[in-house]
Amino acid sequence: MPLLRAVLLACLSLSLSPLANADPNALDKSSITIGTAADYPPITFQQEGKVSGMVADFASQLQQRTEHTFNFKVLPWKELIPALQRGEVDMIMSGMSITPERASQIDFTQSYMNIGQMGIIRVADVSRFNSPTTLLQQGVRLGYVNDTTGAAFVGKYHGEAQPVGFASIEPALNALMSGKIDAVVHDATTSWNIDKDRRYASLISLHRPLTEEQLAWAVAKDQPALLKLLNQQLEQMKQDGSLNRTINTWVPVRASIE
Repeated sequence: MPLLRAVLLACLSLSLSPLANADPNALDKSSITIGTAADYPPITFQQEGKVSGMVADFASQLQQRTEHTFNFKVLPWKELIPALQRGEVDMIMSGMSITPERASQIDFTQSYMNIGQMGIIRVADVSRFNSPTTLLQQGVRLGYVNDTTGAAFVGKYHGEAQPVGFASIEPALNALMSGKIDAVVHDATTSWNIDKDRRYASLISLHRPLTEEQLAWAVAKDQPALLKLLNQQLEQMKQDGSLNRTINTWVPVRASIE
C-alpha cells in the first residue's frame, strides 16, 4: 500500500507540474478583440462597413509584428469600458484620453499621441469668438460629446454658456453647421480633421488648446501580459518611426499643443 500511494503521488505531481510552472501572466490567446466606437475620424470610423482610420492601421501593424490576430468590435463610446471589464473585448483603441478616473478602472498603455480640447465655430462667427474664453459667455450654446474629456471641460468651465451634449462628434458638428448650437469643444484631432474635410468648410477651429491630454490604448486590470505586449510594440513603433508615420498619414497638418 505505501508503494502504491507513492506511485499515485508521483503521477499526480507530474500531471500538475506544467500548471505549477506556467507563467500566470502569459498571454494565452491568439486572437485579440479590439473595442472601438468608430465615430471619431480620423482616428476611428467606419468605411464600407469596416473599421478604418488610424486605429485600423495600428491594428494591422500589431498583427504583422506579433503572433496574434486583431479584430474589431464596434460599440457605443459609453459601453467601451464596461465591455472591457466584462471581458467582451480585450482592449480599447478608440482615441481614449488618459484620465485618473479611467485609470482607476482600466490599465492604459504608454501614450501614443498628445492632444488637447479645442473650440470649433462657424467661419461666419470668427469676429464673435476671437478667443477661447468667448465660448463661455452668456447666450452661447456650447456643444460637447457625452462621457468625454470635452464633456468634463464644459461641465467644469462652461461659465454662463449653455451646455448641449451629443452622443458622438458628427451630430455635434452637424448641429453647429445648421445653427442649432454656437460652438463645439472636442479633441484637437477633430479640429485638425475639419481643416481638410470639405464637408466642414463652413467650420473653423480656434486652434488654441484648452487642455493638454494624452491618447493611449487600454486593457483590463487583469491583463498584464497583454499590456506588456502592447507597450513593447508601441516602444518599437516609436523607435523605428512607424508610429509617427501612421499619425502623419491621418493627421498630416496639425498645430502643436506643447
